[in-house]
Amino acid sequence: SKGIFLAASDLPVPGALRDAVILRIFGSPDPRQIDGLGGADTLTSKLAIIGPPSVPSADVDYTFGQVSFVEAKVDYGGNCGNISSAVGPYAIDKGFVPVDASEKQRVVRVHNTNTGALLQCTVQLSEGRAAVDGEVEIAGVPGTAAPVDLDFSATRGSVTGKLLPSGQLKERLQVPGDGPESMAEEVDVTLLDAGQPMVFMRATDLFKLQPEVAGAGPKAQAEALKNDAALLRRVERIRGVAAVRMGIVEHWHLAEKES
Repeated sequence: SKGIFLAASDLPVPGALRDAVILRIFGSPDPRQIDGLGGADTLTSKLAIIGPPSVPSADVDYTFGQVSFVEAKVDYGGNCGNISSAVGPYAIDKGFVPVDASEKQRVVRVHNTNTGALLQCTVQLSEGRAAVDGEVEIAGVPGTAAPVDLDFSATRGSVTGKLLPSGQLKERLQVPGDGPESMAEEVDVTLLDAGQPMVFMRATDLFKLQPEVAGAGPKAQAEALKNDAALLRRVERIRGVAAVRMGIVEHWHLAEKES
């Protein structure tokens, strides 16, 4: 993911005016976000608002926003782990969390206002700032960088109230086909709410029409998802049915707009 980080003090108070400013910054609504800083993709149209802590157990408040590029909407309904990983470094570099030049690492306690959960972010330091250079790699992301460790142990059930929203370790979803004439399919999944509601499924089930991709690495799988419109629609249907099962939306086709 990629996001824009803003200090709460630079924005209006929460409400319609704040959202209007954010939408203008991102260039939304516009599928290309051509007149803004958004990346014209769900993964690259994300927002973090950082401010002083509102709870005594935290060092900073962090509000996540998913900025739509198809409608004038900022969704504050959940969180993003990728964006969370940058909150600690931002808080240190912007002076929210003062550090000494001799320190080698610092744990930043982050209050996620979307969910009320407390995250712990361990940041490596270099001369009083968050370290940038390092040897850590993440599959699907080019290059290397300094590590950032996140402790999400206190975020279980942050959206639905349960680690396992349906109460099942494993279940079978009935997923509609791609169009009124298409047959529904059954998909085995695990539904988990740990920081953010998630759907886990086997790669062989996701890429059932492309077995060579199922056994490939994450870069090849990401590329296959990017270039296969029908597969992306199928993923959205699976996500929608899962959202209904987790009690997040009432009908699967509402998931794209409401979650």
